[in-house]
Order: sequence, then C-alpha cells, then structure tokens
Amino acid sequence: MKRMISMALFCSVLNCTAQQWQKDLDLGLKEAAQQNKKVLLFFSVPEHCDTCVKLEQKIFKSPEFLAFASDNYVLVKIDFSYEQEGLSKDQLEKNLLIVEKYNKDGFFPHVVVLNKEAKIAGKTGVYNNETPQEYMSLLKKNTKS
Repeated sequence: MKRMISMALFCSVLNCTAQQWQKDLDLGLKEAAQQNKKVLLFFSVPEHCDTCVKLEQKIFKSPEFLAFASDNYVLVKIDFSYEQEGLSKDQLEKNLLIVEKYNKDGFFPHVVVLNKEAKIAGKTGVYNNETPQEYMSLLKKNTKS
C-alpha cells in the first residue's frame, strides 16, 4: 500500500514538473500538433516588468496551473531578459519576428494562445493578480476551441 501511494505521489509530482517552457515557437507548435494541444505563448521581460515576474511566480509556477497546462498546452516563453541563456543570434531574430506577429503593441507581460495552425485562439489581457483558478478560467473563457 505504501508503495502504491509513493508511486502515485511520484507520478503526480513528475507530471506537474515535467512541463517545461520551450524557447522556440516552431518547436512548440510541432509539439502541440503531435500532442493535440494549443500553445500558450508568454512574452516576458522580467528585468523591467514586475507584473511579468508576478505572473510567472503566482500563476505559471503554481501546481494548479502546471497540472492544467500539462493537459492543455505546450508552453512557449519569449523572454527578452538581458540573460537569454542559450539563445543563438538566429533565435533572437526569430523572437523579434514573433513579437511583430503576436505582440505588435509590445505589451509585457502578454499571453497569447495559438492553435495548431499558429493562429491566435485567445488572449488573456492584463494580469490583475488573479489566483491560478481565476487565471485558468480566464484562459478557458477567452480561448476559441
């Protein structure tokens, strides 16, 4: 019995932490198509945007959101921080094109949901300190099937 409980706990922890943020939208879209999911595209610039940090800490790192996202989304983060670890010059240029296409007004944070065809299926608008449950409801309400 103990072993079954330990295994269930391990699997639930693994499921919640397995969802990693992609840095490449093309890879995220391919993964979403393979898994029949949408892409949650998060634009962030944490050094200059306290709201970006709050959204990531309070929502995107919460166990509730991670469980919800693992069933529904491939997560892609376009991060314009000074320390863009591991991004090539080509990827940085691609990120600028992605901003032009999906975040023309340059709002940060900005969250867009894309369907498998890379078309906008929804947006969340401004983050107003919602709880993870409220934010997930907002995503559902503002996203086309």
